[in-house]
Amino acid sequence: MSDRALGAGDYVLGMAELGLVVMAMAFAAVRLRRLALPGFSGPPALVCDVIGAITLAVLLGELLGTFGGFSEIGYLIGSVLVAAIAALATGVRPGVRPRWGVRPLRDESETPRDESGTPPPPPSHRLGLPIVAIVVAAIFAAWAIPTLSGITGGMGRADSLWYHMPLSLRFAETGSTGEIFFFDPIFYASFYPANTEVLHAIPILTFDRDFVSPLLNLGFLALGLISAWAIGRPYGLAPQALLGGAVVLGAETMTDFQAGEALNDVGGVVFLLAAVAILVNGYAAREDSRSIGVGALGFAGAAAGLAAGTKLSFLAAVALLTLAVMVVAPAGRRIRATAFFAAPMLLAGGYWYLRNLIQVGNPIPYTAWGPLGLPAPERDFELRPGYAVVHYWNDVGVWGDWFVPKLSEELGPLWPLVLLGVVGGGIYAVWKGREPILRALGAVALLTALAYLFTPLTAGGEEGEPIAFEWNIRYLAPAVAIGLAILPLLPFFRSTPRGRSVALFGLGGLALITSVTVVQWQVGTNIKGGIATGILVLGLFAAAAWAAGRGWIGPRATGNRALSVAAGLALVTIVAGFVVQRHYLERRYEDLSPQLNIADAVRWANTVQDERIAVSGVRGVFNQYAFAGYDLSNQVRWLGMEGEDSAFLRIADCQTWRTALNDGDYTYVVTLYDPFLPDGLTDTKEGLWTREDPGATQIVRDGPVSVFRIDEPLDPAACGDLPDLEPSELNGDSVNKDRLANQPPPGSGLGTPPEMGEN
Repeated sequence: MSDRALGAGDYVLGMAELGLVVMAMAFAAVRLRRLALPGFSGPPALVCDVIGAITLAVLLGELLGTFGGFSEIGYLIGSVLVAAIAALATGVRPGVRPRWGVRPLRDESETPRDESGTPPPPPSHRLGLPIVAIVVAAIFAAWAIPTLSGITGGMGRADSLWYHMPLSLRFAETGSTGEIFFFDPIFYASFYPANTEVLHAIPILTFDRDFVSPLLNLGFLALGLISAWAIGRPYGLAPQALLGGAVVLGAETMTDFQAGEALNDVGGVVFLLAAVAILVNGYAAREDSRSIGVGALGFAGAAAGLAAGTKLSFLAAVALLTLAVMVVAPAGRRIRATAFFAAPMLLAGGYWYLRNLIQVGNPIPYTAWGPLGLPAPERDFELRPGYAVVHYWNDVGVWGDWFVPKLSEELGPLWPLVLLGVVGGGIYAVWKGREPILRALGAVALLTALAYLFTPLTAGGEEGEPIAFEWNIRYLAPAVAIGLAILPLLPFFRSTPRGRSVALFGLGGLALITSVTVVQWQVGTNIKGGIATGILVLGLFAAAAWAAGRGWIGPRATGNRALSVAAGLALVTIVAGFVVQRHYLERRYEDLSPQLNIADAVRWANTVQDERIAVSGVRGVFNQYAFAGYDLSNQVRWLGMEGEDSAFLRIADCQTWRTALNDGDYTYVVTLYDPFLPDGLTDTKEGLWTREDPGATQIVRDGPVSVFRIDEPLDPAACGDLPDLEPSELNGDSVNKDRLANQPPPGSGLGTPPEMGEN
């Protein structure tokens, strides 16, 4: 084993630190939930506990980062303080019930009521749990295929390498979350909300490695399935609700883009499912006919806030969920209920918008807010037109050539049933949902789907070529997850045994078909690993059933038995983690995108440590994280310049380029190109500007990709007639239209590549 992987001592120390953080947050979250929601138990309580722990972890990171204290020691001390404060704040005498708690869960079915007025849940279908086990195993098997690729070669999706992981690393490097960090001149990633990036940064603090990151979304997947189960639990329809939520979680749009990566769409979807689960259970446990307890509102608001602080595309769903809380509350309590929901929502999700407001003068700097004229950074570089789906509402050709095939690929071959369930189910819920909570959630799903049609970039691409439609179908996922999770709770399905069976087998079949038809099963390189994962999950279901039947887990488990099981699981996790990190770090980015000519440059980056590396070109934007090195010690920056109102611009000329390299005290420069593929390029202008200065030594070159060592300050005054970037390189046409724009013209210094220097 080389020094890339952690030795046993360093690994155990890092795991102990991470374990301390997790246990501290879990302890605090459980104490808060027991105080606020003493009537919750089982999966709804678990959902609240996890949401509480994540919220506390994110808030601690934001608090420390605001003052530059987001560091390893700072976070460990802060975690202990969070647990201590929670213990002091929630200390209540045994047997005393907090007055703001809620009563035990109650069902809304048509079954007869007992003398206490609480109806028993409808009988569970004997095949409910086996069907759930099969579907969950299939979903984890499909997710395992790209996840195994992620822990074999490193996260390779553009968004992971462009801003998700660079931002997490920047938090860990600088200790700050309150600064605006720049990544590119193309999008507005510098101003995006970053809750999940804080979560990725925590293991980086404890390990100085990123091997946890490719696995993090598996945790979100598990939480999403548990949340969907909890949605149906008050109605005795937990298996059906889980299967409904599982449809989109197992679809290609989630599996392909989220598994083994740092993309955060699955996190936002899961936070919304958790918010819905808490609201549904809070409504079922209400103390009067139309109210949700304060505790449930608080935890649900925190879950919704986590979604709002994760990605802009969830803002519509969060706003609609807030309106749903207002509508469901009794007329005289709407302001109160909305306040108890909105306060933790703003706390859990508002940090990044407040940061933007303070730093830029605009909470969402992508718009000037019409007549308000708030500061908004200009972006001259347009990678592609950001059309919304509605732009092509009547374009038959686009629907036939793009939308229909991609819907089939991303949502499965039964995608018409998926959309029918969301739209038809939403309409039916609003019309005859019976309980106000189901009517309101049906409206949330329906209107979230409608908002998707108007969301920018959902059909991005040149006119008539919406290439981004395929990637951004994931923006529809919140509507599908909520809509299908509540579908079996509607009167048509829940009122009769036949209806409950139809929901069970129908949603189970839909989820299974969607999962087993993802493209990974045809083109994946880890199919055996996926199959093994599915078998393992089935084994875990069987083991859990055996353990529950013998009182090792579940309500019958004693404290000692539960502790023994937890200790065993922790030991297995620690050992498995050691094997995973060793495998991952030995192979991380050893062969990243050779067709893009960047593999050699990335392999070189794994040989240097603690260096400052500048990167250029659009391909550099979308691959910059790979140059951080296996121990993440290289400080990688896409080299640009700041403009007015926190704009970040591309450097257009040699003099400014060399000046920026000198000012940044960079020791290496990696020059990449603009189009997706090299397309015959042999050099770039940034490469030429660097190579022609005697202070730089070229040490790696593969076509238009070069790595330079800066031996002494470059001379801006000696640029002479070296060519500037053309307009097509500054406005984005060099990516899609003028793909040879990067190529320096003949006679500008381009010639036979010089001998490579020694690394």
